[in-house]
Amino acid sequence: MFAKYFASSLGSALHHLAAAAATIESPPFPRSILLKLSLLSTSTAVKDRSIGYPQQDENGCLMSDFLLNECGLCQSEVSRILERRPFFVRTRSTHTAQQAVRFLRDLGCTEQQVRMVITRHPSFLTTNAEKQLKPKLEFMKTSGLTTEDFRNALSLSPRVFDCSLEKTLGPNILYLQNLVGSEADISRVFKAAPRILHKSNGPEIFEKRLKHLASFGLPEDKIKELVRRFPLLLNNPIDKVQKIMDFFIHTAGLPAKFVLTYPLVLNYSLECRIKPRYKVFKSISAIQPSERLPPLYSVVCSTEPVFLKMYVNCSPHATKLLEIYRGKPVDLDVIQ
Repeated sequence: MFAKYFASSLGSALHHLAAAAATIESPPFPRSILLKLSLLSTSTAVKDRSIGYPQQDENGCLMSDFLLNECGLCQSEVSRILERRPFFVRTRSTHTAQQAVRFLRDLGCTEQQVRMVITRHPSFLTTNAEKQLKPKLEFMKTSGLTTEDFRNALSLSPRVFDCSLEKTLGPNILYLQNLVGSEADISRVFKAAPRILHKSNGPEIFEKRLKHLASFGLPEDKIKELVRRFPLLLNNPIDKVQKIMDFFIHTAGLPAKFVLTYPLVLNYSLECRIKPRYKVFKSISAIQPSERLPPLYSVVCSTEPVFLKMYVNCSPHATKLLEIYRGKPVDLDVIQ
């Protein structure tokens, strides 16, 4: 801000000085000095205008034209991208962006997938296809992953290909290979949870999370099988898993091994999903003791429409159960 103000003030001062000098008849300024002052004033003004982003709209913007005409994006999508990446307005060449998009199409990506990559992660357009994308594709192929895996990962999680092959992507893939074994399993992990591949210090973090699961008395081979079936487990922070396991073990009275059958519960919110459904579950047991209910983890894992249909709306006390589900205090003695 100070630099811009200083440059503007200097340019203005030089301009006025040159103009004033030109009107003075005696003693006259040498013509060479007047020329230097004029050129310096013009140069400073140009620099002043170049500070910050240009006052240019989307009309006439090369990147805007490229996204509209060659990538099939609509005007609103282009506007959002330029808001998120204002430096695109200054782009003087779309060569890198063209190469990145061509790379996607050569992979067999549909036009919908191409648009998805661009709108979710506009910086992908600045990725060098030869230096950043192709080496990662070749490494993944040698790791048992297919072009389809690569294509799906790009459309679902484009940030995977922002990360370093040597420091992040490569070590994460090798760790998962050692963990799950076969190429089919690594491909399944990649499809189910591509985001775990761009996690910094992945192997160290994953190892800590697996050891934390083992601290509940779960066998190591069972944990590995769990990851093969449900790789999203590796995304869950230790403190979140601890709170959910504590709740099921100490509040709901379930053995830790329940998670081997229903690992999906570790992916849910304790406060927004598990506890509210547990309250409904306990309320039904109190109101209708003879009602035979499925296991709690099955209730937690059912979809929202199924949960409401099976455990709330079908009850003669549906209104009160819905209030309980929404966190309102209800006197169960009044219901009974």
